[in-house]
Amino acid sequence: MSRTTDKPVKTVASFWPYATTVFDYVRRAMPWPAPQSLSNDDVYAVVAYLLSVDGIVPANARLDAKTLPLVKMPNRDGFESWADKYRPRTASR
Repeated sequence: MSRTTDKPVKTVASFWPYATTVFDYVRRAMPWPAPQSLSNDDVYAVVAYLLSVDGIVPANARLDAKTLPLVKMPNRDGFESWADKYRPRTASR
């Protein structure tokens, strides 16, 4: 969901709750004609670029295994837990 509208707008900033999930997706899916062919350094560079486009990290950010988990995605708290949404209600609730 976009951070400024009520209509769902999927962007890197709104769709992914964690930067590490972006890394995992890029690593498994890119590049399109040859998935999983990028080195980890290339994947970190692609993720840094994507996050910089949305203003999540500076344009000159260098991400790696230590710094990527420190990135706080803007919509991290905007997701509902599957368990909370579908857990049967009890009399105490």
